[in-house]
Amino acid sequence: MRTDIYRSKDDVISDAIRALLTLKPGLRIEIAVDLYRHGKVTLCKAADIAALSLEEFKEILASRSIKIEVDGNKEDSRKRLARIGLL
Repeated sequence: MRTDIYRSKDDVISDAIRALLTLKPGLRIEIAVDLYRHGKVTLCKAADIAALSLEEFKEILASRSIKIEVDGNKEDSRKRLARIGLL
């Protein structure tokens, strides 16, 4: 293998993982579900990792009987809604 294609071993690993996830989109979903289930990422981040819309990801969670956690209080919710222009 030519060593001048990648700058580091980490670059090789990152590229290999990216290629694997492109070839196996179901694996992206499994990783996202696992990260969400164990509280490592938010619902939105998990949907992003899975390359799905939020609604599609929620449907997958529901089909697996995984509870969707809602964090924050009313004030936090109002701030989020205001930030995206819904209030």
